Amino acid sequence: MCHLGWGVDGEAWRWRLFVWEEGLLGDLILLLQNVNLQVDRSLWTLESSNAFSVRSAYKYLTLQPPLMSSVDVLSLWHKDVPLKVVLFVWCLFRDRLPTKDNLLCHGVIDQASRLCVSGCGSLESSHHLFLHCNFFGSVWHCIHRWLGLSVATPFQVSDHLNQFSYTGGTTKVHRSILQVIWFTVVWEIWKERNNRLFNVKECSVNQVVDKIKSLAFTWLKTKYISLPLNYHGWWLSPFTMLGIG
Repeated sequence: MCHLGWGVDGEAWRWRLFVWEEGLLGDLILLLQNVNLQVDRSLWTLESSNAFSVRSAYKYLTLQPPLMSSVDVLSLWHKDVPLKVVLFVWCLFRDRLPTKDNLLCHGVIDQASRLCVSGCGSLESSHHLFLHCNFFGSVWHCIHRWLGLSVATPFQVSDHLNQFSYTGGTTKVHRSILQVIWFTVVWEIWKERNNRLFNVKECSVNQVVDKIKSLAFTWLKTKYISLPLNYHGWWLSPFTMLGIG
């Protein structure tokens, strides 16, 4: 600060003052006379010299355990899904959502508040909430019946997307629609979770499923011209209605 002219009689103090401000300036200078500023600098703990080096940063990054996710990047960044939902799923795959287990680890909530909002009595983790909870797992069962699918639920959420996308066929159109439905399900599960937590309002399993069907219809109707004319067909059997069953 002295180099910049903020010392006594420095250039930085020379501005036009009103008479009544001169006394205030003198008081400020007196207050600053006994102030000693310490030089603040960051220390790079990966080097014994505490100085940053590209080598140590590269070594640290390459030694980190790889992120266990087999999800195709192209399927994650789905063009028929709103960007905010894509980003939400991106956080989900990296376990960065504010689920109660994460909030507990960061000291945001206590042990008494760690249980799942559905009342099932289990710790609320991302894998539990989106796949294995008694309530939200029933949502998936209803979706499977709607689509005519029969699958066993894997443990990892990312594995579930892969499994769900390729169930019942591998055509590009079929897989794309299944991915949109999958995004819709996890998005509505998260919304229902937050509604229960913050608004103390609950929907039944059937109500959540109806919201999923309606939202997926909304996301897809701009792409598939036949959808707006076949709303009830979509509700009963989406792939039959689209002619790709």
